[in-house]
Amino acid sequence: MKSVRLHSLSGGFDAVHVEDVPVPEPGPGEVRVKMRMSPINPSDHNYIRGAYLKALERLIWNHGKDEIAFDPERTRLHPTPPYALGGEGVGVVDAAGPGMLARRLMGKRVALISGPPRGTWQEYAVVEAKRAIPVPDTWTDAEASMALINPLSAVLMLRDVLGVRRGTFLLQDAAGSALAKSVIAMSQRLGFETINVVRDGRHTAALRALGARHVIETDSMDLRDEVVRITRGRGVDYAMDCIGGPLAAELVSCLGLGGHLVLYGTLGAPSFDLHSRDLMMPVARVSGFFLGNHVARKSPLAMLRALRELRAVASRSLSDVEVREIYTLDEVHRALEASVAPGARGKVLLRLDA
Repeated sequence: MKSVRLHSLSGGFDAVHVEDVPVPEPGPGEVRVKMRMSPINPSDHNYIRGAYLKALERLIWNHGKDEIAFDPERTRLHPTPPYALGGEGVGVVDAAGPGMLARRLMGKRVALISGPPRGTWQEYAVVEAKRAIPVPDTWTDAEASMALINPLSAVLMLRDVLGVRRGTFLLQDAAGSALAKSVIAMSQRLGFETINVVRDGRHTAALRALGARHVIETDSMDLRDEVVRITRGRGVDYAMDCIGGPLAAELVSCLGLGGHLVLYGTLGAPSFDLHSRDLMMPVARVSGFFLGNHVARKSPLAMLRALRELRAVASRSLSDVEVREIYTLDEVHRALEASVAPGARGKVLLRLDA
């Protein structure tokens, strides 16, 4: 079968190759999925560039270690190239290993979450059965392929990390992203108000159509002035940042009394200047979120509840995600270049069964 594999960490895509590899066989509690489609997410680029590896090397439990791990128990090591790329996707289960859950998924179309070393950018992918979720017939392959990483991250950050309450304000940057649209969808279920930060007006109409009442275009509006106006000078209760750098620092300065900011990305910069008293005086907090580690710490029952919430959120948010281009597996280099094109809008997808 064809598989998109990375042979060495690289700032470009020269180490990404499409190769013929044996079709994998599922083990106990696993399923094999005949893949149909998979998106290109920022997390995929982190595995190509080695951004996750560099971040993990800074953590205390990896100090002085030759092998770098995601967790202190060292049960999940960062993969060493070569490895298959791709974090999520959609396909049909065509083989199952021993286990009731695996057997119950036979023949079903599923959304799956995986990641290197057993990525989804290949014709067949093997994953644990609990990482494959049947999807409604009403979802297209494009929608189902994007149903996990972004919507699930939104659900877990809002429910577990922030604990967002009804009648509060949540400020989020990169508001035109798929994840931010999931947050807007959840705001209507949970009864909180979003304040959505974008660079310009390209996303404003779409966000308002989703139900976002407050959109701040930073090219023409002052972020702090607008937050003061919208919240009547009280500041926001919650904030979510995936950009980093000066914008993250501005979000901190918009927190109200007891406010809470969660960091979940570094699209702009990996760090920002933090004035300690910006947290001390409002008794505010800053937390971090990484999907892989968060999910690993949740009980199966808690994950089941999160996945139920996910279905409701994804049904609304995915239909509005713009798909810019779809490439075949053999066109992966063009797809990767398109996914990082400056100013481009919409998701880039790989069709894996073409």
